[in-house]
Amino acid sequence: MSYCLYVAVIPVDTGTLRIELSGIREPKGIIWVGLYDSQASFMVKEKAIVKGFEVVATGTMTLTISSLAAGRWAVAIFHDINGNGELDTNYLGVPTEPYAFSKKPLSKWRMPRYEEIAIPFHPPVQYLHVQLESWHL
Repeated sequence: MSYCLYVAVIPVDTGTLRIELSGIREPKGIIWVGLYDSQASFMVKEKAIVKGFEVVATGTMTLTISSLAAGRWAVAIFHDINGNGELDTNYLGVPTEPYAFSKKPLSKWRMPRYEEIAIPFHPPVQYLHVQLESWHL
């Protein structure tokens, strides 16, 4: 007697996030986008979906993230002007390169919390508009 086992594959609900990023002031370097699905993974590079986009012009560019699962995501972006792969900071830990989040944080005096900037993502396609900012007193 032989048995045949069928495994049902349940497709994950995925889609595309299109980020319209404005405020690009220098036509060089890389725009790094980190996507985080929980507080536990928030701002942990090894637990993020990380995508890099070469910058070739000033102004606005559209960043496309494909195959993103439905759910709540926090998006952190920075313009790595010098191409060293890190968000540069001064001796106080204040960013010296432009950055943006999926939502404006409640305070610039501390790192935002996941819940402050997380947004719901609903496939198939969703648009997000953010602007790069520089940290000033």
